[in-house]
Amino acid sequence: MVTLLFTSLAMVSTLAGGYIAIVARHRVHLLMGLGAGVLLGAVFFDLLPESLMIAAQQGWSFRFILAIVVTGFLIFYLVERLLILHACPEGECTNEVHQHVGRISSVGLIVHSTLDGAAIGAASLVNWRTGLLVALAVIAHDMSDGLNTILLVTHGEPASRRDLVFLILDALAPVLGGVLALAILPPPLALAVFLAFASGFFLFTATSDLLPEAHRRSPSLTVSAAAIFGIAFMAIAVQLIGR
Repeated sequence: MVTLLFTSLAMVSTLAGGYIAIVARHRVHLLMGLGAGVLLGAVFFDLLPESLMIAAQQGWSFRFILAIVVTGFLIFYLVERLLILHACPEGECTNEVHQHVGRISSVGLIVHSTLDGAAIGAASLVNWRTGLLVALAVIAHDMSDGLNTILLVTHGEPASRRDLVFLILDALAPVLGGVLALAILPPPLALAVFLAFASGFFLFTATSDLLPEAHRRSPSLTVSAAAIFGIAFMAIAVQLIGR
């Protein structure tokens, strides 16, 4: 029940991000910076410590868990690079190809959001506090997911009904991911692996997606300030909720 509540809030966040992309984009860079900071805080103050704690209880090596984090980061990095190289081998894309890549990338965002929901479900299986903290991170950056979905599929053009379908699918994806995590009910060892993998995934999203795009939109220090605020917010949240 808790997982469904948290993932439903993530769904609302995605829809809100899509709405912002359609009607008001002048503050998008701050949203992306904040989302990146919250993700980084979630990784280093909650997800990764929980994964290492579970691994220690099961007698696993910390190096193995950290290797999974790096593997998760590299998988998403390589997938993104391969998509771009396949669509734009010469480094330049026509507008039509950009839109095609945008729709392919939006499918990637839907998978991304499904994994976000699964991360919430897996974290909730550890305890409700961990589930809440991961949900806060997902909710903060799912707004930028909704925003990116609209920007990718429209490529600056007015949103059509087909574009809104992509947004709705992206919004529903976290709920699906959370339900799948609850249905499978992974054992403690699988939870440790999944939380470590999610850490790598969140690190990639924050450092290779959200922050670069935020700074591209605005080179001002407000993006950095938003990211630092997000990290501090998660550090404080972990201390308060973890008590």
